[in-house]
Amino acid sequence: MLSAQATFCAPQPGPRHAVSFAPPEDPKSLPDLTMIPDALMAQLRPLGPYSPQIKPSMDFRIPEIEHQLSAATAGPCLRFWIRCRQPLAAGSRAQAAVFAYLSDWWLNFSSVGGHLRDLQSRTPLYLSSLNHCIWFHRAFSPDAWMHVATESPSSNGGRGLSVAHVHDRDGTMLATSIQETLMVHPDARA
Repeated sequence: MLSAQATFCAPQPGPRHAVSFAPPEDPKSLPDLTMIPDALMAQLRPLGPYSPQIKPSMDFRIPEIEHQLSAATAGPCLRFWIRCRQPLAAGSRAQAAVFAYLSDWWLNFSSVGGHLRDLQSRTPLYLSSLNHCIWFHRAFSPDAWMHVATESPSSNGGRGLSVAHVHDRDGTMLATSIQETLMVHPDARA
């Protein structure tokens, strides 16, 4: 099932502000997912679909990977860098579509990461995006590195909420994405 609502607005004069962010690292200096140690990947097993596989269309890097993904230290937040590997035509509609695709990648980890320690002895969770919303704050191309900072303000009753703030390498806010995720054990009874 797909339900979409889209609104558009031509830029108008008016007040402007955006929360800036100073990314502390160069994404090119970080290892990609294929470099995640096997022992760390084993700790992610209870989360179901997370794997070290990288889609050939994207470049994805996690800073402080041991701290952010370890069952002992993971929390309801995750920072990462992402970009489309293929150059996109400037001003093309494909830019928004590609960002929408990329914005779903690992966003819901913040809803489950803080529970990783408690989930180690359970069967893997079933995770599924229920709602995914994007606010484009300005035009940009997702073939440039984007820093994504996610946090989960709440998870309860088999659902989690994740909020992502997306900035470019200079710290300019590009977009905000929010996702509601179904996160349940398939073998559990309600």
